[in-house]
Amino acid sequence: MAHIILTGATGTAGAGILAHALTVPTIAKISILSRRPVKLAENQPEATVILHKDFTTYPPDVLSQLSGATACIWAQGISSRGMSEEEYTKITHDYPVAAARAFAGLGENFTFVYTSGEGAEMDKEGGMLYAKVKGKAERSLLNLQAELPSLHVFNIRPAGINPAGNYLAERKPSWVDRGINLLGNVFERVYKPLVISTENLGKACVRLAMNDGKPWPEGKGVEEQGRLIRNVALRRIAEEAK
Repeated sequence: MAHIILTGATGTAGAGILAHALTVPTIAKISILSRRPVKLAENQPEATVILHKDFTTYPPDVLSQLSGATACIWAQGISSRGMSEEEYTKITHDYPVAAARAFAGLGENFTFVYTSGEGAEMDKEGGMLYAKVKGKAERSLLNLQAELPSLHVFNIRPAGINPAGNYLAERKPSWVDRGINLLGNVFERVYKPLVISTENLGKACVRLAMNDGKPWPEGKGVEEQGRLIRNVALRRIAEEAK
C-alpha cells in the first residue's frame, strides 16, 4: 500500500489528481501539503492535510509526518501573468527543487513527479517567462536526480488541462477557466494532443508516481531517457491505466 505526497490540491490540476488518487485502492495515504485546508480532502480517511507555509524548507516535524512516503506529485503552480521573474522563479523553480531535495531523504527510492507544461524549454536563457522558468526547473530536477541516488524524477508537460465539466478547484472559475473548458471540449474532438482532462492527468500522474522510479519506456512523447513526459504520452499512459 502506497503513501504519496501531493501539492497544489486546491487548484485545477491538483484537485483532479487528488480526486483520482482517492479512488486508487493501492494508495493507503495521501499527505497533502497546503497553505490552507483542502475541501476535497474532508472526510476522506486516506487524506491528511499538513498546513505548510514555507515551501522552501521542510523542518523535522514536517518530514516526520511524511515518513513512509515513496512519491510526490508536485501540482502546485501559478500563472506567470503579472508576476515578476524573481517571484515566479521562486514558486515555479525554487519550491519544487527544495522539496525534491528534502523528500529524497525519506527513503531509498523516492519518485518526484513535477507538473511543468507544454511550451517549457530546458536550458533556454531568454524568451517567455513561463517557458524559461519551467524549463529551468525541469533541468534542475534532473541534475538533482544525478546528484541524489535515491531520487527519481518525472517532468510532465500537460497541454491545456480541461476539467471536462467536473471543475474541482476551490476558486471560482474565471472567464479564462470557462474558455479553457470550452476550447478543451472542442480540441478533445478535433485535436487531442492539445488537451488533457483532469481525470486523465490524475491517472497518468498516479501511474508515474507508483512506477518505482523506473524510467518510462520509450515512445512518442517520452524524452530525456524516460524522464520527460509530454502531453501525448500522458494521454497514452492514462488510457492504459487499469
